Amino acid sequence: MSNDHILKMVAPSSRRANAWMGGIVQIWVTRNCDKSCFGCTQGSNLRGRKDYITVDQFRTAVESLKDYFGVVGVFGGNPALHPQFEELCEILKELIPFKRRGLWCNNPLGKGKIMQATFNPTHSNLNVHLDQQAFDEFKRDWPESRPFGLHEDSRHSPPWVHMDDVGINEETRWNLISNCDINKYWSAMIGVFRGGLRAWFCEIAGSQSINCQDLPDYPDTGLEVEKGWWKKGILEYQDQIKTHCQACGIPLRGYGELAQSQDGTERTSKFYLPIYQPKDSKRNVMVVESLKELQSQSLSAVTDYLGNSHK
Repeated sequence: MSNDHILKMVAPSSRRANAWMGGIVQIWVTRNCDKSCFGCTQGSNLRGRKDYITVDQFRTAVESLKDYFGVVGVFGGNPALHPQFEELCEILKELIPFKRRGLWCNNPLGKGKIMQATFNPTHSNLNVHLDQQAFDEFKRDWPESRPFGLHEDSRHSPPWVHMDDVGINEETRWNLISNCDINKYWSAMIGVFRGGLRAWFCEIAGSQSINCQDLPDYPDTGLEVEKGWWKKGILEYQDQIKTHCQACGIPLRGYGELAQSQDGTERTSKFYLPIYQPKDSKRNVMVVESLKELQSQSLSAVTDYLGNSHK
């Protein structure tokens, strides 16, 4: 890893030309989800505890982003499953202007009216993953919302792959990492690690930490969530980058599966075997050992979920 590679990457303080309002910071509220999509970046397809951010932690997270320039997202899992979802929404309404409030959700689960009163539909990502009931509920209770994914599934590239396990050499891996689609196009994240509020430069780094937190030697790479944490330059995240980016399959652009496939295969690598136990115990899991096993076809940007579904 060199500073030249890191300096090509995007910090939360950097404006992204192609992101809503120049940037997104997600506030993770739970990994619990009513679906089990193949290749979920947040591990909501896996077994394990269903943690939730506390109301006090959520307030601290939102307060740290009061002067952030971009979209503040409420993120999961499915945030609608948080038992105090309405209280979280009240805090967001109190502290963040409407135009900067976003929601990442697949199913409103009876919370559509609360969502309508809280979130800007133009800055919300509502992928229903082929679920007609979820689509209809969004449109009934939040008419301004823009749910998608009813007729097209999303293709998810396998994120739970460590580059060491598939033989990527040092120079190649850092060239790939410095051009990562999630880092270029998507978001940073605040979440809960071993009971404490933490911030990461990337939502995948946060997800890795949350899902691996019970492994005894797993490091705490998250930053303390305090006012202005997101203003740090990218070099101040180098410990996170060194730990998480080479443990991530996203830069490899593996072909993956359609999220709602009925006969697909989960792909992971040896490093993640201690946590990679699908919620659906009948689901096939393949332990990949080479790049060839990931890239049966090439993808454009991994974040083009619907576009990739046609390949």
